[in-house]
Amino acid sequence: MNAEELPRRGWGEGQTRSTVRDGDVIYSTLEPVGPRETVGSMLARNAAAMAERAVFSEKRGGRFVGVTWEDFLHDVVSLGQFLASCGIGRKDRVAVVSRNRGEMLVAEFASMCLGAVYVPIFPGYSAEQTRALIDQSGAVALLLSDRQQLDKVFVPPSVRLIVSFEPIARARVDEAIAGREAEYFTFKAALRRNGTGDQDDLRLKMFLWSAARLDPDAPCLLLYTSGTTGPQKGVLLSHDNILSQQRALSQLWRIGPQDRLLSYLPWHHGFGGIFEKYTALYQGATLALDDGVGEDFDLLLRNWKEIRPTVFFGTPKIYQQLVGHVRLHPEDEGRVFHEELRFLFTSATPLPANLSDFLASKRIPLIEGWGLTETSPCCTLTNVDEPRTVRGMVGYPLPGVRIRLAEDGEILVQGPNVTRGYHGDPEATAKVLPGDGWLRTGDLGGFAGDGLRLVGRKDRVFEMAGGGRIFPTEIENDLAGRNKYVRHVVVAGDGRSFLSALIFPDFFLIEEEFGKDREKAESVVKESLRRTVLEFNRERVVEHERLQAFAVVSKELSIEDNELTPSMKVRVRNVLRNAEEHLEAIYAPTEDSDCRLLQKVMRLAPDPRRCFVDSDKTLDQCHECGSFVFGDR
Repeated sequence: MNAEELPRRGWGEGQTRSTVRDGDVIYSTLEPVGPRETVGSMLARNAAAMAERAVFSEKRGGRFVGVTWEDFLHDVVSLGQFLASCGIGRKDRVAVVSRNRGEMLVAEFASMCLGAVYVPIFPGYSAEQTRALIDQSGAVALLLSDRQQLDKVFVPPSVRLIVSFEPIARARVDEAIAGREAEYFTFKAALRRNGTGDQDDLRLKMFLWSAARLDPDAPCLLLYTSGTTGPQKGVLLSHDNILSQQRALSQLWRIGPQDRLLSYLPWHHGFGGIFEKYTALYQGATLALDDGVGEDFDLLLRNWKEIRPTVFFGTPKIYQQLVGHVRLHPEDEGRVFHEELRFLFTSATPLPANLSDFLASKRIPLIEGWGLTETSPCCTLTNVDEPRTVRGMVGYPLPGVRIRLAEDGEILVQGPNVTRGYHGDPEATAKVLPGDGWLRTGDLGGFAGDGLRLVGRKDRVFEMAGGGRIFPTEIENDLAGRNKYVRHVVVAGDGRSFLSALIFPDFFLIEEEFGKDREKAESVVKESLRRTVLEFNRERVVEHERLQAFAVVSKELSIEDNELTPSMKVRVRNVLRNAEEHLEAIYAPTEDSDCRLLQKVMRLAPDPRRCFVDSDKTLDQCHECGSFVFGDR
């Protein structure tokens, strides 16, 4: 990327590389700017300064309609006073089960301004998951989008108030709350109960005065982790946890009322619910809510062309689709990567190299970040004008954040963005916050100069039968980044004699490129994967890190099958369990097996690690089990 081209897009004024390395610690020489405050203080300040500007816009009657800061403030105050009249107060939990929508944002700010704790729950969870999280949170108020969500919920005894964004038949509500002392209101009725447009100035001022007097260290958000490696945990975050991140970013990024963000990331998760959303709200940019919520790419693309976002936060999945679309429809490049687009941001999982290389070739500024829900969520950012030469590089600490490496390579974090612990789980809290002031992140990493390099999750490291240690995340990211047809890779081989991989193709891109020509698609993709794996193995110096076999899985990973989190992270354990048939074919061929090809390879290569000493191998596919293996020409 040519750094001289970057100021044209005006991505920011600050430099993320204001860091120093002091022994085993790296930190920024900058500090967060501005006073510690509450979410209510931020609301009052922006509503006064930008009363007629749109805080967000959403589809109404097929077009985007903006809601001003003034109208948003009045709705927040009305709902807040309604909740208070129902007995909701400080430290009470208010759970919301809904897709992203304006009412959800009003509920969040109203709850936080009261001193209550807001608990967003992903609407795509199963009934069992939803009930478990509501119950674990101890919510006293429950806000739902519609009847579909109510049907999933067994209303726990702790809930004494239910509010629905869409009307629900009273008989169905009565059935859900039978035997419980819970009241029901629609969202509109809740707003009308305390007035919306004619509130007297004194009531509004008193509400905001009370909200501003809350302790910035008071908890205001209960956010559940993705659960990629175990049970979901409820992370308690304070006003200052959330806003300290924005005070840090104001040193680095120039975002303001002139900016437009197209928001599709789910708000129940740290990336969308804290980082993207509060970056826009704190700086006064406008959030346009994507009604396709990231699941309908064609709709997102239409919304993109209408909104023309100046800043966009996305996951690799969306960038794969955007880049794939532009590659196949170059006439759309100017409408997608338009000249007002200042920068793209990606997190959740590393962006494959083939995508970042494409964006660099088009001089599209790209910033990557790393963090956890427990760190509100961002800890590091890459420099937009720095070449990506270090594998796994995730950038430099934000102002106020300190990063240290433990003896075993685990990344430790300290800063105002770090949680005080998990709700109702002191044992889990003690494991990650043992009392020395450093959060145990569970991620392994290393330093690259004064920056941080990510290796992978600590609890995913495994050993081969011969004793070789494998860092699967690093291998998976390497493989996925080499081939545009690959969506996900999951490495297997824990306790085995050789390493294998499950490869999940990018069916969206393949269909876009080849249409209904299945024969050509299979031929091209197979050859492409063959070259990719051979190249990967040639570059691996350590023999046990080379792949002996891999299976191309024709099923897409999904949230419904509990294989992906709502933020599109892979739940590895569930994927491996669901792919037992593929793994059994790879690792347990017998004389009675239908998999003759694997029998042959196992006989030819009793020590699978020797299979790739040279690259003069062919790739064959077993028609019975679908696995790909390497054999002699």
